[in-house]
Amino acid sequence: MTQGPAKSSGKRERVLDAARTLFLANGLRGTSMEAIARQAGVAKPTLYAHFPDKDAVFLAIIEALLSEKLAVFEAAMASDRPVAQRVGAALAAEFEVVNRTLAGSPHRDELFAAHKRAAALMQQSDDVVLARLRDAFKAAGVTAPDRLASLVLGAAYGLVLRGGVGAHLGEDIELLARRLIEPELAER
Repeated sequence: MTQGPAKSSGKRERVLDAARTLFLANGLRGTSMEAIARQAGVAKPTLYAHFPDKDAVFLAIIEALLSEKLAVFEAAMASDRPVAQRVGAALAAEFEVVNRTLAGSPHRDELFAAHKRAAALMQQSDDVVLARLRDAFKAAGVTAPDRLASLVLGAAYGLVLRGGVGAHLGEDIELLARRLIEPELAER
């Protein structure tokens, strides 16, 4: 009897959910493939049928996180609000996805910078965000759109890295964006 795609996809999602829980609780180094299989309620051969190793599981989780992060960023950028508000809301939304995912994990720093391929995926995501910010600033008439895009994204990222987890992260990012962007718009 062959496994249908829905059943296979359900097992894959269970594995990813279990791995996410374990990575947040125990860190990447403290989580084994055996523990993931046990937590997911699947046999180890089933786990290995979906993922060749723990790094592949971790990367699948990162890819899903980045996809969600970019989707909320793009949705906020598509609004018709003024550019400073739009950018602030977009950055707040994308970093809230990360914040919500990592909230409460004692392994937050390890997971944030754990893997070279994950870092490359995150850089690709940041490149998309930078390009969108640059385009928005250019369309708004900002004199140095590349510089402002880099500054705004870097500053928002800095808030997150400084442990900006909490109820006010989104508000803080929006305030930061307005404070950095509005003076640039006033100069034109």
